[in-house]
Amino acid sequence: MNQLFTIGQLSKLFNVKIPTLRYYDEAGLLKPAKVDSATNCRYYSTEQFERLNVIKYFRALNLSIESIKDFFDARDISTLEKLLREQQIKVDQQIQTLQSVNKRISTRLSQVESAEKAVLDQVELVSLPKIPVIYLRQDYQLSEDIELPLTTMRQQYKLDKSIFLGKIALSMARENLIDNKYDHYNGILLILEAGDEGEATATLPAGSYLRVRFHGMHDNAAKSYQQLIQFCEDHLLTITGDAVETALIDYGITNDYAKYVTEIRLPVR
Repeated sequence: MNQLFTIGQLSKLFNVKIPTLRYYDEAGLLKPAKVDSATNCRYYSTEQFERLNVIKYFRALNLSIESIKDFFDARDISTLEKLLREQQIKVDQQIQTLQSVNKRISTRLSQVESAEKAVLDQVELVSLPKIPVIYLRQDYQLSEDIELPLTTMRQQYKLDKSIFLGKIALSMARENLIDNKYDHYNGILLILEAGDEGEATATLPAGSYLRVRFHGMHDNAAKSYQQLIQFCEDHLLTITGDAVETALIDYGITNDYAKYVTEIRLPVR
């Protein structure tokens, strides 16, 4: 009779945990050569070695237990090819997902690092690319709770899985700027990034913008809006659209109020 190995010995030989080997047995994937009826101890022969090697190979490819069982039930080349092609499609999808996640990480790191290094209360004239957004045209004042309109946005545009952290902006109508109504906004925007769900309903157009970053949050923005208006007057610039105000660093990512940074972009020509 072939030499028999305890489940502990098999575990050490193949670097597979004992609970995993027990699970393979219970799932019908790797039955022992012998089970002691008195002690219920499992014993394996070298005949199980090749099968366990195949199982380890498939598990390394992240194939499911059910898929591996299907292969062993059929045990032919066509089944193997089908399993591998299906798994390759899944892996390609996972790669695309991870690439999208990596882009999001890079974008967020870039935003936070830029905000940390920003010179505050300094107006800059910058050229920016167009940015896709989901735009909820709804009046909003600083005294109101923003969570309700955000919930409305989620429901209206079916954004239940969207991540809003760091991507919410407020728009202030050009008319309100001119009338010095700095606590009244005319819309809420979700800035879309690569990999986000949902179709853009608008874009922030490419072009020339005045940009200023300041310490604090939306309720500290009035001084910066006045600064932008004065800059336009001093440099004979015309405001061409609504301002967009975004909290780059706020309570969502830090408890340290001293590090809060908000940005305003104002389209001009």
